[in-house]
Amino acid sequence: MTEQPMNAPVIKPPAAGPRAQSWRDVIDNPWLMLAMLFFVTAALGLPFLWISRGFSTLSKIVLTIVVLAWTALALWLTWLVVVWSLTRIEDALA
Repeated sequence: MTEQPMNAPVIKPPAAGPRAQSWRDVIDNPWLMLAMLFFVTAALGLPFLWISRGFSTLSKIVLTIVVLAWTALALWLTWLVVVWSLTRIEDALA
């Protein structure tokens, strides 16, 4: 076993301060997860929903169905806007 010299600096661990929020804390927060699902990721966020510990299995099933319906509605509305825009462009060129 090696001994440190008497005048060697003592290295202290950093003081325990506020812990940085990890991705796990964000996923487990039900309100942040709902906001992410409905306003950011839509159906692409479903794997994060199933990883989350903030919801029961039944609520995950119900939320999956609701998020899929929400995503279908958003894609359908996007399709309507694209079709409307294309018809306007075609009318302007004719």
